[in-house]
Amino acid sequence: MKKLRAIAGMTAAALIVGAFPVSAAEKTVRADIKSAKAAILVESSTGKALCGLNEDSRLPIASLTKIMTLLIAAEAVDAGKLSFTDTAVCSAHANSMDGSVIWLETGEEMSVGDLAKSIVTASANDACVMLAEHIAGSEEAFVAEMNEKAAALGMTNTHFVNCVGYDDKEHYSSARDVAVMACELRKYSIYDEFLLTRLDSVRTGTSRETQLLNTNKLITSYNGITGLKTGTTDAAGCCFAGTAKRGNMGLAAVVLGCDTDSDRFEAARELLDYGFDNFERATPRPDVSELTEIPVEGGVKSGVDTRFSQIPEMVLEKGSGSRIKYHYSRAPSIEAPVRKGQTLGYVTMTIDDEIIGNAKIIAAESVERLDFGKCLGYLLKALFSL
Repeated sequence: MKKLRAIAGMTAAALIVGAFPVSAAEKTVRADIKSAKAAILVESSTGKALCGLNEDSRLPIASLTKIMTLLIAAEAVDAGKLSFTDTAVCSAHANSMDGSVIWLETGEEMSVGDLAKSIVTASANDACVMLAEHIAGSEEAFVAEMNEKAAALGMTNTHFVNCVGYDDKEHYSSARDVAVMACELRKYSIYDEFLLTRLDSVRTGTSRETQLLNTNKLITSYNGITGLKTGTTDAAGCCFAGTAKRGNMGLAAVVLGCDTDSDRFEAARELLDYGFDNFERATPRPDVSELTEIPVEGGVKSGVDTRFSQIPEMVLEKGSGSRIKYHYSRAPSIEAPVRKGQTLGYVTMTIDDEIIGNAKIIAAESVERLDFGKCLGYLLKALFSL
């Protein structure tokens, strides 16, 4: 056990480095995102930052706030606590919202599905508050849930004071944190139809029919686009979080503080192009011949077979997969008892001496400790088999 602890200690620093992506600020920013105050590009499934600019700066994010509102609603639907067929009632507070609205009247009823469609497609502030109140009882209680969720996701540069994104000095986030909640939202498919619909309506067929125009201009012009959300206020400028997928790789691009509508979409396009042009997902393949039996001291078996734990899928620069090197460290022996899945060593993966990931070498089976009773049992079994 002392030998194994020593190996674990020597490997610990390598594991910590490999477990966290290098800060996007340390990457060379090759995409043209100078028009933004802050930006980031991440791979959606791993959260790995591929490039960025001021990605941890606290800034107003306007209606990108609604990504969190939609996330909490999606989780409620997934948990069976909310349904798109549920009916909500507009309060005087929801009716008082200004900016982008669908002109909800106090006492008006609308389905949760239509509220969600209005938020996703047209960024309707009144629909957003009405949905928040339906879920939590009040906007204040809902905002508390938003902040709790942000903390749970590790969004350390985020604080919400409303659910729609109105400017407030205490209402802020960062490009990195927005990317975190955007990637989390895209784990749910309930908004997919709305995210890619250019023009829709609510109260369809009535005298109060209201058209919903999707403000995400990339849905009609970018190959692989899957969403997501625009936001604009005086303090925040023009902001955008966009998600796209090609093949097996998904990306999320966030740009904050652009001067114009066209600037934010061009910056996002540049980020997404940079990601798809220069990176790919890959699964490393360590050498299975390294999975040798490890001697067991004081066990009912003299050795234990090994296997690799799940090998993490990675995002690598295109063409770099052939340069992966594998470094194996394992216990020379182990004391019984050994439990199945117990860590017996590590394989660390590097490219050009930079750690890119790691996996464990684990016991493929359990091996009990050999005691007097077991020795006697084996002896008697051997005698009676003669």
